[in-house]
Amino acid sequence: MTLVDRMQELLEAERAGVKCLDVMADHASDMGRKELFSLFRNDEGKFCAGLFGLLQARGAVPTTNTGAFADKVIALPTEAERVALLVKGQSWVVRKIDEIPSGELNSAEKAFFADMREVHVVNIEKCKRFAS
Repeated sequence: MTLVDRMQELLEAERAGVKCLDVMADHASDMGRKELFSLFRNDEGKFCAGLFGLLQARGAVPTTNTGAFADKVIALPTEAERVALLVKGQSWVVRKIDEIPSGELNSAEKAFFADMREVHVVNIEKCKRFAS
């Protein structure tokens, strides 16, 4: 898999995150969860924009697709189940970032992916604390 392919895959996943978190925020069981899901959605949106820019900088045309993950999360009957799957999705993103060979990245890309990884790790922990 090329670096551009990896970035496209992550872009689709982040778009899915925006979509499901938007729905989760709209249907949150309390204001604290609504704020948390909105914060996560905004993080996902920031990374969509960043990936879009990185792809363009490499001369690639960013995909317009949204990953199927969003519909899987939205279809779950309870907020607890949606949060549990969201944690799995966030963990998947961290794994995918870890799989990118660092030698293929320029310094700006390394900084972007380090930030993206850290935000996802922090958000996973916030979800786990909120879910317990």
